[in-house]
Amino acid sequence: MKGKDRLLKVLAAAAAVMVVLFFAAEIYTLANKAYNTQTAYEQTVLDTMDAEMYVIRDETILNTASTGVIVPLADNAERVSKGSTIAASFPSEAAAENYVKVQSLGIRLEAYKKIDSQLRLANIDIGKLTDEIDSEFESMLDAAYNNDYSNLAQVKLSFSEKLSRKQISYGTEVDCAEKIAELQNEISALNSSGTPSEIITAEESGYYVSKLDGYENVLTCDDIEAITPEMLEKAYSGKKNEVSGSSIGKIIDGYNWYIATVIESSEAGSFSKGKSFSLMFDDSGRNPVRTVVHYVKNFDEAKTLVVFRCNLMNEELTTLRRVNGKIVLNQFTGLKVNRDAVRLDEEGNAGVFVRTGNMVNFRSLNIVYSDEDFVIAVKPSSDSGIKLSHTHLKLYDEIIISGKELSDGMVIR
Repeated sequence: MKGKDRLLKVLAAAAAVMVVLFFAAEIYTLANKAYNTQTAYEQTVLDTMDAEMYVIRDETILNTASTGVIVPLADNAERVSKGSTIAASFPSEAAAENYVKVQSLGIRLEAYKKIDSQLRLANIDIGKLTDEIDSEFESMLDAAYNNDYSNLAQVKLSFSEKLSRKQISYGTEVDCAEKIAELQNEISALNSSGTPSEIITAEESGYYVSKLDGYENVLTCDDIEAITPEMLEKAYSGKKNEVSGSSIGKIIDGYNWYIATVIESSEAGSFSKGKSFSLMFDDSGRNPVRTVVHYVKNFDEAKTLVVFRCNLMNEELTTLRRVNGKIVLNQFTGLKVNRDAVRLDEEGNAGVFVRTGNMVNFRSLNIVYSDEDFVIAVKPSSDSGIKLSHTHLKLYDEIIISGKELSDGMVIR
């Protein structure tokens, strides 16, 4: 009897082991039959080269003999003409503050006057006005997102003025007379104590910049044709000049400015005079600047000098001098595909399996860019001469990332 009980226990244990093995095999099969997918989306990828760049401009330093408090009246990167007002000198901080406050109040006063004038207007284009309000609101959001508050007050006033016009058009009563009178009285009270002792004008026409960086005239546009890698290295690594206390800023002369960099000669084949390149001056890559190659000069087997020319100017660009940036060599826009999903068909052509319902199909890939994690594929044009073995991958196709024993035309059960 004892022997029979022992046999039953052995058989039960064996059965339990078999059940465990069965379920383990099922789980393994299901795991290896899983068909994880990823939607095909379009993406733009930049192929870039790191570069130490030095910005070269013609700059006229502005000085004043005044010992008062200097207040810039022109905006940074504003295009000014010779003889135009760029700054004012005041006898005290209080006088300068009152002058600045008067200017701010004047802007508000004009906004209220403009709102008041709308009371007498009819036939306002509500659709157009709504679009303008939305645009102003988005501008305020962008300023907050980018921590750029330089023009926020002006945008806010413009937004308020347009919003008031819309309210007026819907019959809302708006009385600006009291606010206009209040602002006029406040401006009159401040005017007498906010008069400048000296008005400073531009000595040359160009772009006004209120601050110096200490590298003005280290290299100028007159040096462009004669620059060597050694001159550029000296300028890039040299100490900046001391900024005089009498300086009130500078004027960037001319329409063109230059960006010089030294690259390895082995990479110089991508550059030629007149060819366009975008340069990125920060890590975000948000605002690449379009430039043209001014010239390329090879010095030896290791060093080649490349000078880019640009005529765009804004406040951000006026602050550039020594930059660790990137040169955009190429730009690829196409369908992004995970590298793990790329397969080869019977003829060795690259492609992916896609899932449509419970059907699996093979799609070809015309790969134009690849890195360790993904590839970018673009359907070839009809006149490219490229022949595909299967239909090319399409936008929003569900790409199968993982799954074994896949084949074109198979049915997933």
